[in-house]
Amino acid sequence: MSELRLVPGAVAVWAATLILLLHGSALLAGLALVAGCVGLAWCRQAGQAAFVAVLGVSATALTRWRQRTAAAWDPPERLPGTVSGTPVELESGGHLVRVDAPGHPAPLPVFTDLGGSEVPAGSRVVVEAAWSTAGRPGVGVQTGNGELHVVAGPQGMDLFAATVRDALGAAVDQTVGESSRGLVPGMVLGDVSAQTAAELQLYIDTGLSHLSAVSGANVAIVTTAAVVACRLLTLGPRVQVAAAAAALLGFAGLVGAEPSVLRASVTGLVGLLAVLGSTRMEPVHGLCLAVTGLLLWDPDLAVSFGFALSVAATAGIIALHPLLYRPLARTRLPDIVVRALAVAVSADIVTMPLIALMAGEVSVVSVLANVLVAPAVAPVTVLGLFAAGLALLPGPLAWLPLKLLEPCTWWIHTVASWCAGLPLASVPADPEWVLVAYGWIIAGLVGGHPWKTLAVVLGWWLWSADFTRLPAEVPLETLRVHVVQEVAEVDRAPPGTQVIVVRDPAGAPADRPSVTRDGVPVLFPNRDGKVSLHVDGTQHARDGRF
Repeated sequence: MSELRLVPGAVAVWAATLILLLHGSALLAGLALVAGCVGLAWCRQAGQAAFVAVLGVSATALTRWRQRTAAAWDPPERLPGTVSGTPVELESGGHLVRVDAPGHPAPLPVFTDLGGSEVPAGSRVVVEAAWSTAGRPGVGVQTGNGELHVVAGPQGMDLFAATVRDALGAAVDQTVGESSRGLVPGMVLGDVSAQTAAELQLYIDTGLSHLSAVSGANVAIVTTAAVVACRLLTLGPRVQVAAAAAALLGFAGLVGAEPSVLRASVTGLVGLLAVLGSTRMEPVHGLCLAVTGLLLWDPDLAVSFGFALSVAATAGIIALHPLLYRPLARTRLPDIVVRALAVAVSADIVTMPLIALMAGEVSVVSVLANVLVAPAVAPVTVLGLFAAGLALLPGPLAWLPLKLLEPCTWWIHTVASWCAGLPLASVPADPEWVLVAYGWIIAGLVGGHPWKTLAVVLGWWLWSADFTRLPAEVPLETLRVHVVQEVAEVDRAPPGTQVIVVRDPAGAPADRPSVTRDGVPVLFPNRDGKVSLHVDGTQHARDGRF
């Protein structure tokens, strides 16, 4: 069990930090550490006890010092700072902007009416806001609500990343179809600003939202592509590692110094250091080192659901993939399908309870959706990065890689729409019931009964699903709607239009849905009456004609 020797230290750092952020008690954190060390000593693991004590005390001291610094910090009326990360658009309107301020140990959340394009990451701003106590646990105790005045735009790598995002966004708008315009920037650069609220919810409901978040998977794809290219050129291991490191640094520069990018890059860097040191690092060691280092660097990650989901998914794949691959291989399905299925189930098993705790419901179709889109993910990432680089040069050089990847993004969007339209695509769930259900599935697979397990799952789905219910409706206010007077004006809709409404009442009501050649729905409310749009891409007239 030597591959698990770093796990107690990582758990101690996370537990001590979590206790301090949730309860603010160094005494309680210390008691938890003492209990852990005594337990390890009782099991005759004196070295582990000392290791856990050092890491736990270090995490407690650093987090406590940051908490006291934040509590003693008093914001001035005009607070200078730097925007940290891309602003987040809120459902209620406005944006949440995180600002790094002098003397404060963590980014300050500020709610403002400024749009994300007005305050890109790295911008220098002056904040004039009313400050109140933060409503969520973290190092910082204050949150602002007010105005941001931009003093200067982003500089250095932040400026370069913003330029790349703008260039790729413009190239995407001019080149690909409607179903791909939001996915390409999201999957390549983690920029979801082009995705509508309906699209964001569509990918959440089908368990595909992680594709639009920069993660360790992106780093793995980029570095693997660099290594494969070097091997095809018959270059040696050192050149392969150097190429992978250069690809990793270039990817981080293109995407920007976002917290999620830094987390993903740290994971990739651990693997590269293991290769450079001519050692064989266990995947669990890399994960533990990444967790420990990131929590010491940013304690707020301890209460981040995103961080917990990333760690859980990685741990699940490391621990459960070999366990599930062997019984799934007996199904005699193609190996690529078996591996994709094992990865999807492994990640789902450990993340679903967290999702149920966070959202109160889980996606039943996430495994199916992730298996179906798996072959399309790597081409989008690699070709999209080429397109991002070419978009910075004069001329339509990005056209070719964007056209090559468009079938992949179309497929991902089609799979998401189809899966979201299935009956019982998501269900309310409690974490304990999710654990029971997946525990039964693991027992069935490991016990050598994959087909029987699948049959029982399908039987439950068929028994529980309501096939007469329409898929979830997409509110028009969440889409980019273009209104015209006559049908002849439909072809002049601006790029990015997602729905066209024709006011002309002339003609008999249609007996089938209307769409443009690019697949954009066209609604005739004064001719056809009420027509609803649904997450699976279908349209339904209220009077039942279609």
